[in-house]
Amino acid sequence: MINRKCPSCGAEMELSVSNKCLVCPFCGTHIDVNIKDDGNGALLDTKMFDILWDIKALKKHENVVTCLDSFCYCLNSLKTADSVTKYIRSALINDEDVASEGINQHRIDKIMPKISDLVDVDEHIIVYGDDGLISRGKCFFAVTDRRSIFVDGKKKGAVLHSDVSVLRLDPNGGYPRWKLNNQDSQYIPGVGTKYRLQGAVAALISLYAAEHSSEKIKLM
Repeated sequence: MINRKCPSCGAEMELSVSNKCLVCPFCGTHIDVNIKDDGNGALLDTKMFDILWDIKALKKHENVVTCLDSFCYCLNSLKTADSVTKYIRSALINDEDVASEGINQHRIDKIMPKISDLVDVDEHIIVYGDDGLISRGKCFFAVTDRRSIFVDGKKKGAVLHSDVSVLRLDPNGGYPRWKLNNQDSQYIPGVGTKYRLQGAVAALISLYAAEHSSEKIKLM
């Protein structure tokens, strides 16, 4: 992994998934570089992941590349669940559609009655994202320190991080979705246009999953 300080804000820059530039995950500054593609396009820890995705197909979508850049940055540079959690809270949560404990808390208070039966009393919500196009609080996901929760109207479900063995990145027409265990009903959307947030959340889930499993996580 190639690292250097961003000339604009001083943050650590990362090699983009396109392998054509260094990108700052904070301010978006790009510096062109000439790097040979390594074949998986992600430069991820092969001890943690079994990389099965078609990276060339994924690179065709700008929003997917943005999402993947954030995913790789969190795993390669931040490396721990605590660090990624802080990154999500400090750098990526910035409007009413997204919340964390103490940040847009009224959003979490509103949806808690719907998911209270799915969480433990000492469980902490790290990120809540509302995907409702018209009415908030009807279609959303929440990632805690123990599980991911998915609500679509009256349908709701959850998957423990320890039970996640596959992450499928679905381009979905250029609007990426991370499907947990390749299940259509369990996915992390790019809320609004927050594809960096989406990549960071997927990285967080990966790190939690890796803590509980000796098997590699499959990236599809």
